[in-house]
Amino acid sequence: MQEVILTELGIVALDGKRRAAAFPFADAAAEYMAVRRGEADVSGIAEHASSLDSGVAVNDAALLEALRARSVEARAMDEEGVGRVQSEKLAILVEAGFASDERDAEARLRDFAMGLSSARVGEASQSDDAHIMQAIRAMDEADRALNGHNSRLREWYGLHFPELENVIDGIAAYARVARIGARGDITREALGGAGLDPTVAEMVATVAPKSRGGDISGPSLAVVRELAGHILGLASHRRALEEHVTAEMERVAPNTAAILGALIGARVISRAGGLKRLSSMPASSIQVLGAEKALFRSLKTGALPPKHGLLFQHPLVHASPR
Repeated sequence: MQEVILTELGIVALDGKRRAAAFPFADAAAEYMAVRRGEADVSGIAEHASSLDSGVAVNDAALLEALRARSVEARAMDEEGVGRVQSEKLAILVEAGFASDERDAEARLRDFAMGLSSARVGEASQSDDAHIMQAIRAMDEADRALNGHNSRLREWYGLHFPELENVIDGIAAYARVARIGARGDITREALGGAGLDPTVAEMVATVAPKSRGGDISGPSLAVVRELAGHILGLASHRRALEEHVTAEMERVAPNTAAILGALIGARVISRAGGLKRLSSMPASSIQVLGAEKALFRSLKTGALPPKHGLLFQHPLVHASPR
């Protein structure tokens, strides 16, 4: 029985230790990956194997399935055979004609390894879930920046208009008022032009003239207004990121988005390291994604392990009775 061997440089059929047929790869990394994915044209080796009476033994599962799909009598090579192929790889490459000698074979394998690494990096960077991961991370970073800038704006502008803190909760709404400027400039017309809700605008306009906050200098007020404008721009950018993540999740991972929601689903994919890795994770690992520090702390100290991580953000989880 001949052996059909997938190597990094091509496919070879060996009769004993002698070459019976060889099919070199023109683009080693790309064609090797295509065979492993079951997408390669294996008609040449299939035609050769079909002409044999005793069938063939194959060292690669994907190649085996491709040959069987073409009605070739083939079986998987045993572990001993696979180990022998690995140990004799250089000699096999030379016998197949893929290299002139063993030194040349080593050089070609190094080139293959570099090409394969580059191809995999390129493939990973083109995957849709990689872009979702970057987008949700950018959105979460925007949230952290917004919260930090909002706290600073409230403390700073609060020196001039402290009562506003108790009237407005929203980050963007507070920034719109601060963007107007000094208390004396906060009128119903100015608030309406800033896009505030009429009811809230009426409350702010009523409170502003009675404020007991201190005066603020022109230069300080200019910086405060600039900070408020930066917050509004960042909030707009954050909304655009959320819309993008939602649209991409519905396109790339609709089932995950339907179950977890687009944003939580994207965070779970990001924490898992990709959609493919998430799909192969056991439920127990998915349950504690985002709570790794607490999990390791429990292993180290003997404390109770975390029950949930990112999934706790889902309303059905955090609103459920304990």
